[in-house]
Amino acid sequence: MTTSALYIIAAPIGNPDDMTIRAVNMLRDTIDIIYCEDTRQTGRILSHFGISKPLRSLHMHSDDRKIRELIAEVESGKNIGYMTDAGTPGLSDPGSRIVAIARSEGVEVIPLPGVSALTTLVSVSGFPDKSVLFGGFLSKKPGRRVNELKRMREHEGILVIYESPHRIRKTLTDIKEVFPDREVVIGREMTKKFEEYIRLNAADMDEVLEKLTEKGEFAIAILNKELKFSSDEED
Repeated sequence: MTTSALYIIAAPIGNPDDMTIRAVNMLRDTIDIIYCEDTRQTGRILSHFGISKPLRSLHMHSDDRKIRELIAEVESGKNIGYMTDAGTPGLSDPGSRIVAIARSEGVEVIPLPGVSALTTLVSVSGFPDKSVLFGGFLSKKPGRRVNELKRMREHEGILVIYESPHRIRKTLTDIKEVFPDREVVIGREMTKKFEEYIRLNAADMDEVLEKLTEKGEFAIAILNKELKFSSDEED
């Protein structure tokens, strides 16, 4: 007899057809209830695939009582899914807290992997390094944000952060200050109709800022080392 479980489901970051076949089949045939950051956003994805399931909101500002409700549903014999608005839960959302509490209660947790803005941007960065540090969303406070970037500077390799359209200009200005000579790739509205990728050296940031479209979600990759391509490097 198959026991009930909590399924952590990667959602598309833009194009709904990036949803994996396995995740679609599990949502259609196995999962009973879906907890998610935004029921409207998740509802649109389900509608795209002709799936109708009960949706319940569970976001960053929800308290642990909501997570306990989710766990109680699994313990009652239901298969529960958790989806964020975009990408793989557990990075910049309550996914890690949900999984930690579920595991502490003996609930089986099964990943349904798929898209992540982190790996999507790294795959098109062209940066020749295998060491990646993920910073997520930085602080809204200018001084703290700069300090976070300075701490990230201690890592030699690829740095990736996320940013909203409301703060992208300030964050890029801070990157120019902290990483004045590093290579940068900016991904905007990735996988969507008007997706855009900008490759630059931080020294040329002012030119980019003059033309920047402050719409959509952003991911930024910084190569915090000298850019080299060498046939002598080990695989």
